[in-house]
Amino acid sequence: MILVNVLMFVAIASGLVLLMISREELALDRSLRGREAARAAAIVRGGELSAITALQRDAIDAPDVDHAGEPWAGIGARGASIDGGSFDLAISDAEGRFNVNSLRSGAVDPVVLFQKLAAIAGLDEAQTTEAIAYVRAQGPVSDTRPIRLIPGADRDAIARLERMVTALPGTTAVNLNAADQELLALLFDDPLVATRLVALRKRNGQITLRDLSDLKVTQPPGTSFRSNTFWVRVRATIGDTVQDGATLIQRRRLDERTVEVVPVARWRNAAVPPEAPAI
Repeated sequence: MILVNVLMFVAIASGLVLLMISREELALDRSLRGREAARAAAIVRGGELSAITALQRDAIDAPDVDHAGEPWAGIGARGASIDGGSFDLAISDAEGRFNVNSLRSGAVDPVVLFQKLAAIAGLDEAQTTEAIAYVRAQGPVSDTRPIRLIPGADRDAIARLERMVTALPGTTAVNLNAADQELLALLFDDPLVATRLVALRKRNGQITLRDLSDLKVTQPPGTSFRSNTFWVRVRATIGDTVQDGATLIQRRRLDERTVEVVPVARWRNAAVPPEAPAI
């Protein structure tokens, strides 16, 4: 009996020791993951700051035009190695799409353009009217995803519309240097002109008023060659921890000599909106 009792106490003690070791390992694992998450979050914020710096410099060096051939667009990285992991960074012009918040201005042109976009995407008149009413009633909106909730809207039609629209602060023009060929064809009401403009943009890095003049077309209303709103998206991987962040950055001219560049909205992980650049 004494031997049995001793063995029982030894078994209980061994179990307690194993439990303590297991709990300690879990605590260490949580601590390690916490440190990894903190480092990854710091790298995401560092990527945001690098984009702000590049856009601030661009506002000084080339204030009248924005296109993908400028230095700010070249700061991207994919699979860059860092201590303990890697990171990806993508930056893009946010004003290459129609801003749905322009529908709140009361002007006719934005409404007409949105109706054309919706029709091309495949929404009917009632669904288009409901989308406009939603933005006017609930706006300014910071995300286009609620449009997916329009009753009866075809999922493919919504996906096509989302490729041409965005939700930005204030009223913005569509930058012809950032708009895709589908949107350019709609803006100029001529697919052939859009094809030629895209070819010119690939060859020269940008579209200019001279290019439009050579093609004998005029600049559509609500368009521009420069932007004030940009996306930066950073994904940092440290060990087994991944942090994915997207930031909307806006340039604001305070006076003739001063431009501030500030983040106006941030999203993390699954909340990143579809119009943010892919990485």
